[in-house]
Order: sequence, then C-alpha cells, then structure tokens
Amino acid sequence: MRKTFILGLLLIGITVYGQEFNFDIHNTTLNEYLKMERSLGSEQIPNIRNHVSADNAQPIKFKRKQKVISDLVGYYYFKKKDSTMSHILYEWDESLLTLKANTNDKKSKKYQKALIRKFNELEKIIMDIYGKPVSEGDLSDLSVANDDIKGGLKKNVKWFPNDSTEIEMYANVSNYYEKRGMVTTSPTHRIRLYIRNTKKEERVTPELTEERIDSLNLISKKFIASLKVENLEKSKSHLSKMIIEQVTDEQLKVLISGIDFDREIELIYSGIQMGMNGKTFAMLQYKYEDDQSGPPKEMIKVIFDDKNMIVGIQPLKMQN
Repeated sequence: MRKTFILGLLLIGITVYGQEFNFDIHNTTLNEYLKMERSLGSEQIPNIRNHVSADNAQPIKFKRKQKVISDLVGYYYFKKKDSTMSHILYEWDESLLTLKANTNDKKSKKYQKALIRKFNELEKIIMDIYGKPVSEGDLSDLSVANDDIKGGLKKNVKWFPNDSTEIEMYANVSNYYEKRGMVTTSPTHRIRLYIRNTKKEERVTPELTEERIDSLNLISKKFIASLKVENLEKSKSHLSKMIIEQVTDEQLKVLISGIDFDREIELIYSGIQMGMNGKTFAMLQYKYEDDQSGPPKEMIKVIFDDKNMIVGIQPLKMQN
C-alpha cells in the first residue's frame, strides 16, 4: 500500500508539471525553468529594452518555435537578491517579434482558428489542475474578429491556486484596422499567459542596537579618514554593491571638497530612513564638534544598508 501511494504522488507531479509549462512558481527554481527551456530546444534571445525594477533583475528570455501561429516568447523574471521567481510571462504575438506595430497586417481564418485553439488547449490544461477559472469574454464567434467591430474577440481567465499565486491568461483576436490622425488601431492576434508570485515580502526594520551603532560609527570614521587622504580605492571598499558601479572618482572628489577635515566630528543622531523603493536603511548624523549652534550649521549624514555598507553620504549646510 505504501509503495502504491508514493507512485501515485509521483504520477500526479508529472501531470501537474508538464513538459512545456510549470505553474508552481514557488517550488521551482530559476535554474529548473532554464533547464526546461533548453530541454525543449528553445533559443535564448536578448532583451531589446530595459525592464526597470527596484527588486527584479533583467528577465531571461527564450523563444520556442510554433506551428501556424507566432513563435512563443517566455520571460522569466527573478529577484536580484536571491534569484527567487517573481513572475513569468508567455507571449504569442508576432507583432512584437517582427516589430511591425501599427500596420494593417490582417491574419487568415486559419491563423485565427489556430490561435484560438491554442488558447483553449492551455485553458483546459490549467483547468485540469486548478479547476474552473474566473472568466470574462469568449472566443466562439470568429465573425466578430473579422467584421468592422473595434476590439474583436477577447477572453480573460484567472486562477488563484493559493493566497500567493495568480495565473492569468488572455487572448485578443481582431483584424480591425483604423487610422484616425495620429491614432492607429491595428489588427491584433495575441495570447499572454502570466504566472505571478503574489507573496508579499515582510519588511524587516533594521535593528539599531548600541553595538551596531558603535560599529557603524567606526565604519563612518574609517570612510571619512580614507577620503581625507584621498585614498579613493580604500573609500570605495566601504561602499555598498547597490551603488559601487555608479560611483565615480570625480563624485568622490566632489564629496571630499564638501567636508572640512580639519575639524573633528561627533555623532548626534542615529535612526532609520526609508528609501524611495520602500526599503529601510540605518542612518547616522554627525556635526562638527566646534559648532555650538542649535541646530548645527553643518552636518554629515551617512546611510547604511543591512550589511553595514555605505549607500549614501551627504554633507548638509544650513542656509543663512
């Protein structure tokens, strides 16, 4: 009985994680997705545009050959910090491959039927695993895609396998073309399939113990001492990987010109600072010892990441 039960679980796993797609984004690594693509004979292709994200690295893209319809392009998005999967996009859209946007490039009914058939096949595969989706629209009346009806055929389906996964697929099939002044509505033949990791990361507030403050204070003074003697390489050794590639020698020299090294500094404040991307950083603030005004006329702010590396330093001067 025990051996039969284990075999049953293995067979279920093979069914859920088919050869072409893997929907379990939480338990599948980036390397496993890449191996899957290579085993399918997919071609890795370059990114032609920069995907701006505070947390995600540039996606890894693969192209798979298809029959009749557009080749499939898969985008694998993953976190910079640990390469865990963020989301996946599978896209069947010839206009993006050929970069022929805003053209009156209509498709045959054979092409349209094949695209709709692909959507229906994918929907059935996912339904067999996760059940009936939340659905809007339909793809049953092909005449809508070829009459003078703006928008054509559309369908959107969504599954929510658990509280941290979302699977969404939609299709648009239309031969409608219109050009009005600067605005062009072109024929659209597209399927997009998203697999999203919707788990919200818990923000950990950095703890500023007395021991950590003492450690950060020592790092600050070492950094400032290296600036004083213009040892730029030593100065850079204290900088976070987050900024090191962007910092130039010229910028460090500008920073040096903004600090009065003939005066001693003292720590007057420590706390937490939030960045534009929502991340939190430790912050120390200094004044010159001989500055007895309140508030101080000049200060130096030093900001650290969670590895105690410097991500920012800013001399501040009060305006008269």
